[in-house]
Amino acid sequence: MGVRENLVPPAGLPRAYALVSLIFGIGIGTFSTGSAVFFTAVVGLEAHEIGIGLSAAAGAVLVCSVPLGRIADRFGPRRAWTFGVAGSAVGFLLWPFAHGFFTFLAMIVFFELLNAVGMAGRNVYLIEAVDPETRVRTQAFSRSWLNVGWSAGSGLAALALAIDTRWAYLALPLTNAVVLLANLALIARLPAGPARRVRQRPAGQRHVFADRHFLAVTVLCAVLIAYATIELQVAPLWLLTHTDAPKWWIGVLTLINTVMATTLQVAMTRGAHTIGGAARALRLGGLAAALGCPVFYLAGATSGAVTLVVFVLATVLFTLSEMWQSAGSWTLAAELPPKERRGEYFGAFRMGTSAMEMIGPASLIALAVTTGGWGWFLIGGVFLTAALTAVPLVDWVARHRRPAATAKAPALT
Repeated sequence: MGVRENLVPPAGLPRAYALVSLIFGIGIGTFSTGSAVFFTAVVGLEAHEIGIGLSAAAGAVLVCSVPLGRIADRFGPRRAWTFGVAGSAVGFLLWPFAHGFFTFLAMIVFFELLNAVGMAGRNVYLIEAVDPETRVRTQAFSRSWLNVGWSAGSGLAALALAIDTRWAYLALPLTNAVVLLANLALIARLPAGPARRVRQRPAGQRHVFADRHFLAVTVLCAVLIAYATIELQVAPLWLLTHTDAPKWWIGVLTLINTVMATTLQVAMTRGAHTIGGAARALRLGGLAAALGCPVFYLAGATSGAVTLVVFVLATVLFTLSEMWQSAGSWTLAAELPPKERRGEYFGAFRMGTSAMEMIGPASLIALAVTTGGWGWFLIGGVFLTAALTAVPLVDWVARHRRPAATAKAPALT
């Protein structure tokens, strides 16, 4: 597979879907990169208030993911996707008028709930639109183009922060609002998808929380997605507090991660479109992270250029873990649920991610950083256990699943 095949999706739905991700990435990258400054300088918050609000929003999503996911089942995935994006666009237009903690709290919870609806709709739409192999490759292209857009948005945010005026800060949410409105136009051009939706759970089917097989996979993927907390929070703190690496090396490591995720994600999905292939991808992701943990620990025992190289090696391992975990979880979240309840099941699957976002930072930082480093081996042991469990667990789940039919791909209009 050539470089072009790894970077440019095929014409039609895959390319249109990737373009939506690229533009979305520009907007969210612009706002997210400058959000801390916006919240403090414009909304008037203290740092701890931002943290409380973000935790509350994650908790709201954790509680509401399943009923919000059902919206995609009841009204159709593209309608849910459109509703989530349109609501977010309106919300970003209102950010310049926000002031104080309680306004911030209400808006940040509002955004996360809308995002949950939009994500459920977007994911169910793609599941129903294309065959499994095309779907996984399309998600990989989407992730790659999202990274490109995020990088461009980060550059715009850096410009606003350099200008350092109130009007420059107000441009952050307004830019994202404009981008989301542009996304609505692109989403409207996508095929409508299946018109008929199942509005109620068919008689005799269990609630998703009674489906212990699917919940087991959800827990497995939630454990493996801890790679994100390691990359974004734990590793930078470890670098700053326990190594002699310069602060700016964090930027180099972020660049390495971005370049790898942009150029290699499609290639890393090969074979992951089947349930067995997805299980093997999760196993590889867990093994890569398990190897990366002691390498991060080693960075605390080295000095000079060796430390820098060790950090690069650990970053490469965790980026590989990220790409394998993503490929495997995409397939399992799509193929295991009953076809008429994919939104509901996606909501339950997202609960695992929300739970990790709530408990991961504090627990993993405590283990890796505040222990002086020996906690890296415990974290690595958790990843190793998940890796060794992945294939037999998914095999067990697959034996008890009901086959989920996938709709044929509609033509892009």
